[in-house]
Amino acid sequence: MTEVVLKIPNMSCKHCVMRIEKAIKSVGAEGRADLETKTAVVEFNPGKVRLEEIIKAIERYGYEVEVA
Repeated sequence: MTEVVLKIPNMSCKHCVMRIEKAIKSVGAEGRADLETKTAVVEFNPGKVRLEEIIKAIERYGYEVEVA
């Protein structure tokens, strides 16, 4: 498993946290979003899902994403 921290600067509420975590799960990864730090810690198997897919899934909900 690979662990990556993503910065999501326009995350603003608990609803955002739920949407981001849902997006991460939708591509087969595990993740926890943190509203206070505006980050998400994502764990994934690079053999099954690519980091770009995780980022695109979060961006589809309208969030800006960058690797921390």
